Amino acid sequence: MSTASGSKFAALVVGGTKGIGGAIGARLARPGADIFLSYHSDEAAAAQAAEQVRRKGATPHLVRADVGSEEGGRLIIDQVAKVVPHLHALVHSAAVPNPGELATQDLAKVRQAVEVGGMALLYLVQPAMKLLGQGSTVLFLTGASTHLVLPRHGALAAAKALGDCFVKYLAIECAAKGINFNSLGVGPVDTDLYRSVAARSPEGKPLPPPATPNGRRITPEDVAEVAAFLVSEGGSMIRGQTVLVDGGMSTTVRSR
Repeated sequence: MSTASGSKFAALVVGGTKGIGGAIGARLARPGADIFLSYHSDEAAAAQAAEQVRRKGATPHLVRADVGSEEGGRLIIDQVAKVVPHLHALVHSAAVPNPGELATQDLAKVRQAVEVGGMALLYLVQPAMKLLGQGSTVLFLTGASTHLVLPRHGALAAAKALGDCFVKYLAIECAAKGINFNSLGVGPVDTDLYRSVAARSPEGKPLPPPATPNGRRITPEDVAEVAAFLVSEGGSMIRGQTVLVDGGMSTTVRSR
């Protein structure tokens, strides 16, 4: 499928083989498109995500790399540049939770969370400037822990707050080039990331996410639908913002 830039649609989803990232990759897939999915280590999940993209008529490209370093970010972008000259969408969906209390937590764990979940946005965007241009959108996934103090979420929250700050500045700095930037705020979704930091039952099992005010829980597909809009031409006048997909949970008062 051609786009306004005259080239086939191409998207890169970092952390794109599981959970919300996997749902976004599948949602962006369309006949003739190139969908790049980067991942850290889970080969089985990567193969499954590639098959989902392939079923939609798109060509999947798997890139295994550690996005939490300059070298890893550059490797991912170099692999994309070997295939396509232009990226229409770059989605950062990678994170490591590393739960713990900041006052006593191993600093190496905090640093890893910040590198993967926050600094990686710049590790990707800087080398990707050669692929981004008029009509491109960069989307950064964030969450409630940036404005609510959630137990043992400090490292993850710091990473996401850093990325949110980058988004606001990059949105203005790159506006004249036609490159858009936004954050996509996500409520609690039942993913591996959520389960790693969720409250536990007496038996030690992670508790499921709470339901939204309409009685159902948020799914990865709910988030993917909004992501697809934000990277489309229809979302072009939403710039430097955080768009919340939480089913109204942030507007409710919770009892303690």
